[in-house]
Formats: sequence, structure tokens, C-alpha cells
Amino acid sequence: MLKNKFLFYPVILMVLLFCIDKVFLLDSIKKYIKTDFTYIYYESREDVFNLILADKEISAREKKFMLILGSSRLLYFDMQEMKDFYPDWIIYNLSSAVTTPAYYYYYLEKLLDHGIFPDYVLLESDPNQFNENSPVFKGSNLTYSFDLPFLIRYLDLFGKDNFSFYLGKSLFAVGKNKPYLDTAYQRYKNPDFGSISAMQDLTKEYLLKNRGNAISLVDVFVEKNYAMLESTSRRTLDWVYAAYKPSEMQYSFYEKILQKLHEKKITTVIVWPQSSPPMQKLIKKAPFTEEWQTRVTSINQKYGFVLRDMDNTEDYTCNTFVDGGHIAKDCYRPFLRYVMSEYFKEKTKL
Repeated sequence: MLKNKFLFYPVILMVLLFCIDKVFLLDSIKKYIKTDFTYIYYESREDVFNLILADKEISAREKKFMLILGSSRLLYFDMQEMKDFYPDWIIYNLSSAVTTPAYYYYYLEKLLDHGIFPDYVLLESDPNQFNENSPVFKGSNLTYSFDLPFLIRYLDLFGKDNFSFYLGKSLFAVGKNKPYLDTAYQRYKNPDFGSISAMQDLTKEYLLKNRGNAISLVDVFVEKNYAMLESTSRRTLDWVYAAYKPSEMQYSFYEKILQKLHEKKITTVIVWPQSSPPMQKLIKKAPFTEEWQTRVTSINQKYGFVLRDMDNTEDYTCNTFVDGGHIAKDCYRPFLRYVMSEYFKEKTKL
């Protein structure tokens, strides 16, 4: 065998390439090759989850524990306002950009398995979360959010295609962190890259210091051009809701969520968050919306829950937006007041 050393060359090459591949897991490298900051939200969720496990106030039951599970539309609450307005509560936010029921169930199951039972779960539901042909599910939740035991446990729901995709992304760093050399070179040559890098660090640091609530990259910006709201609404519909087909997997995970919450008697408020008037108009008349509402309502009723359409209630109002699908920063205060009010309404029913 030693006479045919060349037979080892492919093995050595594979080991070498595998080691080089792991370089792309380094934070210092990711800053150069990632095209935007979105990955920070996904990757920080596990750190926030560990903060929940380590929070002594939660384990000692000194205060009530609220968990927020939503998309980017539930991401920008102000933690200091939460502390000021609701001092008897500890509120953690595991929301992230473009999420699904599978993502919510992953963290809810892990939390319950650790013996931590929230007093209140705020859960988002939206038709885009149930799109089997979602252009972002694989690149977001399936790439960043799950672990292998979870995929194996629910392999019958995920299917072979999603499982194979997950393995590929997990085994090779370049699956998650594609080496866009042109982007890396441009950032290397960019004299302002230092400030961009600092902003990436600040984004993650803020998420961890503020219990998962994110810093708004647009701060107090409000879109005042109605035509722009129409434009971004149309782009969102064409992107997130593209080739819409109901996902039986996501409906199954949604039912699992409600079944768990019902079994553990956890007070839950399910919201369909507000969007801009142009977005509301497009979504309400979209062919998939009626079927989604019918199916979600049926599952909700089975376990005693209600979907709250925040575009259609007298208890909440706000009319400032940063784009077609997202409310502006100053809407989060009435948003928080609304969902806390709904919690107390639910408690009075018991």
C-alpha cells in the first residue's frame, strides 16, 4: 500500500478542503462574505435561548415570563419600555426574519423540555409562513435554526429533500457562508468597512443585551410616500408569497404548537400583525388568504385559541410604516399595549 502513496492524495485533499471550509465559520471571515446582516438574527437566537435557560428570575418564578415568537414584524420592541411599563414581567423575544411554525415549535419544544413554562406566549401567524414554495424557508430556518435530532424526530414532516438540504448546509461551512470573493474584496478595499464591521458587532450585542429585541437599522424613519408603500408591498408579495402552495408540514407544526400550549395551559395570544394599507389590500384579495384563514381558524378553534387580525380591530391603531409590510418604530408601543391587554382579557376567561 505504501508503494501506492498516490492513492492517499484524494483523501489528503478532501481533509485539507474540509479544514479550509471551516475557516468560513469564523466571525471575522463572515463579516467579509455575508451580503447582509440577516444571518446575525438567526445565529443569535440560540444565544438568546441560552440566556433564558440561565435567567435566575425565570427559574425562581420571581416574575412572569413572556415569550415572543414572530417574524421581523415582532422583532423591534423596546426592552426598556417593557421593563418600565411591565416591571413584573420578564420578556424574551425569539422572533427572527422570515419565520415559520416549524421554527416556533423548535424553540417551544426545547423550552418545555428544559422544564421552563412561559406564563404568556405571543405568537405570530401569517399566510406567508405556510407557503410550501417559500423562497426563503430553506435559506433561513432550515439553514440556521434547527439541530439534527429535531430533523430526525420529525423527518416524516420535513421529508427527504429538506433533510438532505439541512445535512449539506450543516456539514460544509460554505453551505451557510458562501465565499463571495467579489464581496470580500470590495469590503477589504472599502475604507468604511471598519464602521460596517462595528455595526455588525453592535447588532448582535444589542440582541443579547435586550433579550432578543433588535435595534432598528432604520431607527425612526417613516415612509411618507404612498407610492413607495405600494411598490414595496408588491415586491414583498411577489417575493415571499411567490408560487404559493399550502405547506402541510407547516400546518402540522402549527397544530403541534397549539396542542402543546393547550396541554400546558399556557396563555397564548395569536396575532396577524398590521401591515400598510396597500399590503392589506393585496393580501386580503390574494387567492391563498381565504384558505389560510379557514384552516388556521379551524386549528385554533380545536384548541380554544383565536387569531387576532391587527388590521381589523378597534383596540389597536397605528398608521406609520417603514415599508409595505412593516410598522414604524413608534407603533411598537401601542402594539405592546395591545398584546398585553389581550393577555389580561384571556386571563379573565379562565
